[in-house]
This record gives sequence, structure tokens and C-alpha cells, in this order.
Amino acid sequence: MNIITDLATLQDVWTSISTKWIGPLVFIIIGALSLKFLLNRQWSQFVSFLGIGVMVAVIIYIAPSMFGQDSQLVNSVGTTVKQIN
Repeated sequence: MNIITDLATLQDVWTSISTKWIGPLVFIIIGALSLKFLLNRQWSQFVSFLGIGVMVAVIIYIAPSMFGQDSQLVNSVGTTVKQIN
């Protein structure tokens, strides 16, 4: 029972850190480097970096809901594993 409470607390800490620090920091870095590429007229690097940055941002914000304890993906995999065993 204590382990479940600790995991819930860690999930809250991760959510807080990712929304208050990691997410904005990623957007600042992506914006600064994209602006650098844009001002230097390096169009191919600008487009590729912006694409990679969008993918990283999606992973940061979507991953907790996609791989969380109550997510549909985790429940589906758990059901499949139970059926195999």
C-alpha cells in the first residue's frame, strides 16, 4: 500500500517538473536555435530542426498520458500479456 502512494507522489512530481520546467525549457531551446537557423538563412537545417523539435515536444507532453498507469495502451498490453500467460 505504501508503494502505491509513493508512486502516485512520484507521478505528481514528474508532472509538475515536466509542465513547469522541462516543457518551457524545450520550447525556449527550440525557439532560440530555430531563430538562429532562420536568421542565417539555413533553410534545410531550420526545417529539420523544427521537425525534430516538434517531435520531442510531443514526446514530452504525450508520453505521460500514453504510458501512464491508467492509459489505454498500458491496459491493452497488460491484457494481452495476461492472455498469453
